[in-house]
Amino acid sequence: MDSITPYELAQVAEKLEKLLKNFNITLKVGLPNVIALSLPEDIIFRDEKAMQDFASQSLNAAGIHLYAQLEMVFISANQNLTTIILQGTPRDYIN
Repeated sequence: MDSITPYELAQVAEKLEKLLKNFNITLKVGLPNVIALSLPEDIIFRDEKAMQDFASQSLNAAGIHLYAQLEMVFISANQNLTTIILQGTPRDYIN
């Protein structure tokens, strides 16, 4: 699986940040391939499937297509951490 360059990771974070700022969600970026979402008190996910769906839909809405694995860390208002892994499509398979 390919790796995301720091520049590409910053671009992904910037696009997501623009999309999610109205929900009061802040982002932090870490290497390799990590984006942390700090959630406000009024956003609660019941399970990891909901987080997976939210992350995938957010990436799609921001016009982002992953070609590498991306780790997303959800940080709740009470500082609980949940990590999900999104699998990208290898560049060789993208037309």
